[in-house]
Amino acid sequence: MQAEQTQTKHAKLTTVWIIFPLTAVVYTIYKFTTADAQYRNIIPSFGLISTYAVMVVMEAFFKYEKGVKQTKFLLRDVSSNVVHMFVTGPVGRIFMVPAIAYVLQETLGRGLIFAERTDAGPIWLQSILVFLFYSLMRYSVHYYQHHNKYLWELHSYHHAVSDIQTSNTLVSHPLDYFLRNILPPIILGLMGFHLSAIVIATTIIGTFSVFSHCGAGLHAGWLSHIFVTPELHRWHHSAIVPEGHKHSVNYGVGVILWDRVFGTYYLPTKNGVPLQPEHLGHPSGYSDEPNYLKFFFLTRYWSDSMKFWKKREGTSAE
Repeated sequence: MQAEQTQTKHAKLTTVWIIFPLTAVVYTIYKFTTADAQYRNIIPSFGLISTYAVMVVMEAFFKYEKGVKQTKFLLRDVSSNVVHMFVTGPVGRIFMVPAIAYVLQETLGRGLIFAERTDAGPIWLQSILVFLFYSLMRYSVHYYQHHNKYLWELHSYHHAVSDIQTSNTLVSHPLDYFLRNILPPIILGLMGFHLSAIVIATTIIGTFSVFSHCGAGLHAGWLSHIFVTPELHRWHHSAIVPEGHKHSVNYGVGVILWDRVFGTYYLPTKNGVPLQPEHLGHPSGYSDEPNYLKFFFLTRYWSDSMKFWKKREGTSAE
């Protein structure tokens, strides 16, 4: 009887290890094969919304044992998603791309690095280069969002969430979101890389970036050696920073490569199974903010700003 229970447990564990990698890989392939589909061009943010749908189903069927209910934050989450999908992203691209392109054309008369889209080599080589540059840029921005005082004040609202779930994937201040998600691909295009190479690399990284916020209780298996999986990303959101690390761990966005290179990778295991942090949340103890307007206007820091200006006024009076 005990042998049968053990066998059943191992079979279930093996199944759970397979589901997340299989879903993530199959969905990435699906995004490539439907890249030119008309409905994807008609429906705004179709790629992100459909990814969300897959993640929500996974969360419903595979509950995470340490999960924390996020119902009271639903309005905040919906507001944040709407702002970034339909305002921050589109508006950022509309204003930034022409402005930077105009400056480059007027000063250099060409792309920032490559004069022609074919100068960087064949598409397969450009895809690899873009993959490396793009993942490094997102890692670097994310790293400094934790190490720079002012960038952290913006980014820290995202770290107040008490559980990573599909709904709070885009919970970020607009400027914080723009720096990490909108600016890097714009820079890639202006550098002069071929559009096809950019689409290939950013689709892979972007898909796994979104999947890293899936709140399902699934093991990612071999994916955690290459991509940022929920098991890795929960440690990035841990309320207690792992020993030996100053601000956080696993800064990679979509890809874990640069965490390996710079020593910020962290995923402890026990008997071959990844361990997960006990609690997620702001490392300084700030509670999650359910009001998006307070979130947007950074009200948490108003009192500190008032103290700063009063102190300056007092110094000037002396």
